[in-house]
Amino acid sequence: MSTSKNGGQTADLAASPKSPLDDVTKYLLICARCNSCKLIYRNYADCCPAGSYFVFEPYWASGKNWMARGMLEGDLEMSESMAEKIYSCVLCGNCEQQCEQEVGDHLVEIFEALRQDAVEKGFGPMPEHKVFRENISTLGNPYGEPREDRFSEEYLQKHLKDRADIVYFVGCTAAYREKELTRHTVSVLEKMGVDFGIMKDENCCGSPLLTTGQLDAAREIAEKNVEMVKATGATTVVASCAGCFRTWATQYQKKFGIELPFKVMHVSEFIEQNLKKLRFKATKEHRKVTYHDPCHLGRHGGVYEAPRNVLKKLPGVELVEMPRNRNVAWCCGAGAGVKSAFKDFALETAEKRVQEAEGTDASSIITCCPFCERNLGDAVKAISSGMQVADLVALVDELAK
Repeated sequence: MSTSKNGGQTADLAASPKSPLDDVTKYLLICARCNSCKLIYRNYADCCPAGSYFVFEPYWASGKNWMARGMLEGDLEMSESMAEKIYSCVLCGNCEQQCEQEVGDHLVEIFEALRQDAVEKGFGPMPEHKVFRENISTLGNPYGEPREDRFSEEYLQKHLKDRADIVYFVGCTAAYREKELTRHTVSVLEKMGVDFGIMKDENCCGSPLLTTGQLDAAREIAEKNVEMVKATGATTVVASCAGCFRTWATQYQKKFGIELPFKVMHVSEFIEQNLKKLRFKATKEHRKVTYHDPCHLGRHGGVYEAPRNVLKKLPGVELVEMPRNRNVAWCCGAGAGVKSAFKDFALETAEKRVQEAEGTDASSIITCCPFCERNLGDAVKAISSGMQVADLVALVDELAK
């Protein structure tokens, strides 16, 4: 035991793990609250959606980091108020890009550990997130939709296979909420002449549980999903959802130590790699578009250039960048359970992004995530913007023969 700054007895920080925070203890001690996590480095534009919206220290990365340290040192205890601040974070990771210290590489990891800690102590997840677990357990998706409706369309049924070298993992949002993304993805793969399959019993990837701290349930899903893909004999899994991509490509191994015997690609990478297999229509139309980087695909997955390389090769398309792009892109505001639990915050964050896009004089926002597309689309309606929002796959499909 050791003595805290307020004189109380605390657990030794080097003691054996008793909390999810123990794994990130050494990084907590590095943060000096220099405030560099609040603004884009040497640019001074906002980078943190939660801090910018709530304007109170615990909502910024530095504040959450010190809350975590306070709990480890015994100065703070988890509470409903702390949980609310922990869950307001979109886990976009922009703060990691600004921090110049070693803790900067682990901030999202710290915030996820805080959520897991909140769950274990009975203060998390948020009420809106608890239904995720129930629905995924019984129906295989967080939305509570019937299993039999996941792939009810005829164009999907013909691709349901037991064996496939390439598996298209559709994901819940594309299957139930943004069905056009699924239709366009299947169409593009067919135009490429790609022999692919969709797993008949596809389940949620587990992302809604992972990002809300419900790791015990997510582990079972991860193990089951990996075994399902192994059974198909696939060498490649292609995901059109950025959240699914991140979960498959990094989280299964990082959170649960599951090694994947197959490659995981986002559909933008797959299209870039196979672009020569597509033929495009001749067009005299000129359209100016801007690209929104999904956090799961960009900062979390390192995929920045593949979507842009595809856009630059599409006939009649001109790409113009928003001021905040790639690793410092402003988040759409929907991720990590925020859209379900903090609706007004999520919408205002998306409105800021739409307004930034309007400043480029582009007519459309192109993205690579159904959740980004949905929230940005809601923002367009909310502020009566003339911008259009579409997924990259939809644009490719529109222009390809």
